[in-house]
Amino acid sequence: MSDFRAGPADRRDFTVRCAECRAAASLPAYRCDACAGPLVLDLAEPSGTTWPDGRGIWRRGPLLPRGRATVTLGEGDTPLLPLSPSGLPTGVEVYAKIEGQSPTLSFKDRGMALTASLAVDLGVDGLALASSGNAAVSAAAYAAAAGLRCAVFCGTGSRADAKLAAARAYGAQVHVVDGDYSAAYARATQAEADGVINVTTTYRNPVPAEAYRTIAVEIHEQLSRVPDVVVVPVGAGPLLYGVHAGFVDLVRLGLTDGVPRMVGVQAAACAPLARAWSSTDWRAALAEPSPPGATAATAIADPLRGYEREGLLTLEAVRASGGRVVAVTERAIGEAVRNLARDGLLAESAAAAAVAALSGASLGDVLRPGTTVVALLTGHGVKEPATLEGIAPRHGVAQREGG
Repeated sequence: MSDFRAGPADRRDFTVRCAECRAAASLPAYRCDACAGPLVLDLAEPSGTTWPDGRGIWRRGPLLPRGRATVTLGEGDTPLLPLSPSGLPTGVEVYAKIEGQSPTLSFKDRGMALTASLAVDLGVDGLALASSGNAAVSAAAYAAAAGLRCAVFCGTGSRADAKLAAARAYGAQVHVVDGDYSAAYARATQAEADGVINVTTTYRNPVPAEAYRTIAVEIHEQLSRVPDVVVVPVGAGPLLYGVHAGFVDLVRLGLTDGVPRMVGVQAAACAPLARAWSSTDWRAALAEPSPPGATAATAIADPLRGYEREGLLTLEAVRASGGRVVAVTERAIGEAVRNLARDGLLAESAAAAAVAALSGASLGDVLRPGTTVVALLTGHGVKEPATLEGIAPRHGVAQREGG
């Protein structure tokens, strides 16, 4: 259906439309039939300024698209903790939103809870997706919770063996595809069929990004205000897109009078959005081939090959907020991983990229005294063996005692 009006009264009616030509579509759908543009959900205006009792993303139902089913593993309500990165101007407050404490240890759980719920509403019996690792684990877990089959396609370049093992443990069928994330994306599109919904979170499915609105609400509640800057690791960027939409909702509800600057962060080795941001012609820049290099931040290493237009959604959200997209080096990412670990926060490399951006010159004019910054730590490092190996030598090896 392209129009959902049944279900809980506290959720929002919506229609599905092309982001470019505005043609209507019906779920499940993945590209516009008229112009092949990416699809988005048009949600009714939010209403009410209080949230129902409960916890997690479903307590923020007034921000979410309407549906009948509610699949949950307890996602949402992740901590917001203060950080003290070195090298920042005096008076800059930094907080980390710890999405690695989600049920499967990444922010993907919010989107998968919403998408699995919609899959149940639509009566399908299976999910399929491309993933660099985190979405695979999340989709497999939520498919299991909803009683659905799950097929995962992951590129060899993602080096996601530990994450894929977790997906298999939940019962998913895992297919390893030669190449990078874009190669896996192409393979997942071939799995779209009656009874199977493609839940790839790189805008292929327009639903998951809507769940990230709840992150904005939680940050607002936890800080008792809206921060000046929100820093988000991005591949294609639906997380940034959804969080920005959540802050816009807060303005529409009269709970705040402005949105934070949204800063997207990519690894310099694979940075199509950062490259496009620096260009005068985003569309042309995204269409220009740019083979990715090696990066530890595999979870955001997305070349956007074959779905370049989706990147425009992220860039428009950044521009609307007065933000920017930046790239960080492998050295900066590694240092951020180690510094976070010393503070008791084990973050995967892609997540640590958000903190790495704070130490670079690219945000120097943004990080002024009195600025409040929230960095989204999108995934836990425990699922990334390479991250653990990179940290352990710095701390030494525990010696066995006694006998």
